[in-house]
Amino acid sequence: MNDFNIKDPEVKEFNAIIIGSGAAGLNCAIHLTQEGIDTSKIAIITEKLGGGTSFNAGSDKQTYYKMSIYGDQGDSPYELAKDLYAGGAMHGDIALIEATNSIREFFHLVQLGVPFPYDEYGGFVGYKTDNDPKQRATSIGPFTSQKMGECLLNAVKEKNIKIFDKHYAIKILVDDTAEKPEAIGLICIDLNELLNNKNIDTLLSSLRIFKTRNIIIATGGPAILYKNSVYPESQKGTTSLAIEAGCKLQNLTESQFGLASTKFRWNVSGSYQQVIPRYFSIDNNNIEREFLLDVFPSFRELSKVIFLKGYQWPFNATLIEGSSSSLIDLAVFHETEILNRRVFLDYTKNPSNFSLDELHPIAKEYLYKSNSLGDTPIDRLRTLNEQAINVYHKHGIDIALEPLEIAVCNQHLNGGISCDLWWESTTVKHLFAIGEINGSHGIYRPGGAALNAGQVGGLRVSQKIAHSNYKNLIENHKVFQNNLKNELSNIKNKLSTMLQNSVSSNKSCLTTIGLLNQIQNRMSKFASIIRPLNGLESEFDIVKNQLKSITNLIALENDTEIVDYFRVKDALLTQLFFLKAILDYHLSYGRSRGSYLILRDNLNDSFSEMYILPPGKLKAYKFIHNNLDLTKKIQTLQWKNEEIIIEWEETREIPSEFGWFENVWKKFVKQNL
Repeated sequence: MNDFNIKDPEVKEFNAIIIGSGAAGLNCAIHLTQEGIDTSKIAIITEKLGGGTSFNAGSDKQTYYKMSIYGDQGDSPYELAKDLYAGGAMHGDIALIEATNSIREFFHLVQLGVPFPYDEYGGFVGYKTDNDPKQRATSIGPFTSQKMGECLLNAVKEKNIKIFDKHYAIKILVDDTAEKPEAIGLICIDLNELLNNKNIDTLLSSLRIFKTRNIIIATGGPAILYKNSVYPESQKGTTSLAIEAGCKLQNLTESQFGLASTKFRWNVSGSYQQVIPRYFSIDNNNIEREFLLDVFPSFRELSKVIFLKGYQWPFNATLIEGSSSSLIDLAVFHETEILNRRVFLDYTKNPSNFSLDELHPIAKEYLYKSNSLGDTPIDRLRTLNEQAINVYHKHGIDIALEPLEIAVCNQHLNGGISCDLWWESTTVKHLFAIGEINGSHGIYRPGGAALNAGQVGGLRVSQKIAHSNYKNLIENHKVFQNNLKNELSNIKNKLSTMLQNSVSSNKSCLTTIGLLNQIQNRMSKFASIIRPLNGLESEFDIVKNQLKSITNLIALENDTEIVDYFRVKDALLTQLFFLKAILDYHLSYGRSRGSYLILRDNLNDSFSEMYILPPGKLKAYKFIHNNLDLTKKIQTLQWKNEEIIIEWEETREIPSEFGWFENVWKKFVKQNL
């Protein structure tokens, strides 16, 4: 490949390439055409059409979050922006953009056929979701994002936008000679061309080359990192694409975790908790016990926290004290990760000491008004939300007959690529990020806000490309050629080495599965709802060394395993960033917040640090609280010369001066936005 002829591979050229085919990416493609970009100049590249989170995720009542437009409830873009911004570590102007455009994107989905419920007057009714002070949430039931994806995909197909299915993106080409680095192309693997042999030539023939003026990353969160995950198995994530391209990332400490079933990955929120199921765990001898009785001594107290877990589904560091609902997550984590027991929800039996008379009033009133005071949890669920039962039945699980295995699972990354007001990378021009891969969400966010952010992001990107980034050709074709030639040579050398490695003859070599297991176990120990400092730095060094030697560490048995290599390499580099972010947060004396508890052996008196001790057997998780408030700061990380550079930025306030119509109109006409 050192003498590789650059004219050999076919180079396809587009104005805008979207990597990923979830709700955010599809919406962006539609908006690009609506903003005037010819469909022939737009392409979607995806590993598996319909395989992303939005096409497969859900809950008992999956939420889409927007500004309230129902009845006499007072709301405004500014009020919504204040609540998004109050979640912490979020820029105020981004919050205002997401709030202002939420109604526009909501009605865009309505026009495309998403059946959001409305009353006889045409009003779109709402309800309160987690971290939501108003009734801004809406839903079509368990499959809100799936229906969104279906309607968006139909619209994309109607417009004949080119979709390269079964294409795995492995490298973004960047022009570093420009005044500011610019994305100029993409290298992918055509999965249809991979063979079950070990041949470097046929492997290289599967590579596909794209030249483009704009790249939009819409690949979702880094699901591959986690052992216990509610992401669909088809969702992997490719965060390292952005890292290696030179993008600045932010808020990687902020993820969302919650209780979910493991056999079929599904959030057990809302109705699944409100009917007060029985929690129990079993050991290797199938001996069971209702472990929550060790944490909540009375049934009245237990029924309250189980009920509230439906509303307060994400694990929340502020909901530990005072026998609050996140103690359930902590207890489940302790049973599974420390005691190595399996945990189940049982809908066939009531919890021990169950009594309607002793049921906490907050749960009793809700179930009474819903006419759902049946004898067992499954009876109550059948009258409250029968769809919640049917979801599992369609996947071969009858919760009316068998217990449902659960765990504390990773569900969403609130951080990601650092972008500007147009969702363009702050460090690489012509490179955009939308959906979960965009790092706009902050610490606490209302449930369903991520779906809105993904739709708004697609709109903003299309506007920027159509009116500012439309020039079709990159300016320096020679730079593209040289960049491509160097990357292809580098790829060949690495792949050749791995094809020559052998697990059977070299004990230091690992299979991709073996290395991935190490990565996932490491995340469970240091980057889940429990974040200990002890041992983290040495583990970070192990990851760094594995990344440096990965070409010699991994053995490929055949060409089809090449994608597994790139996935594991992506996971390892992404994990390096995660662990660095968490380590820096510890060293900055960050306190427990969001969806995690901070554990350190020593207290710092300068910040009035103190331990908070959970009750009973959970007191081992004594976590740190202090008076150091980092919610108005955003941690950023960038890969430079194979080192991670960390900075802390101040959050930008919400803009409070709004335009005079005549002036805004003139500016709008002049800028053609």
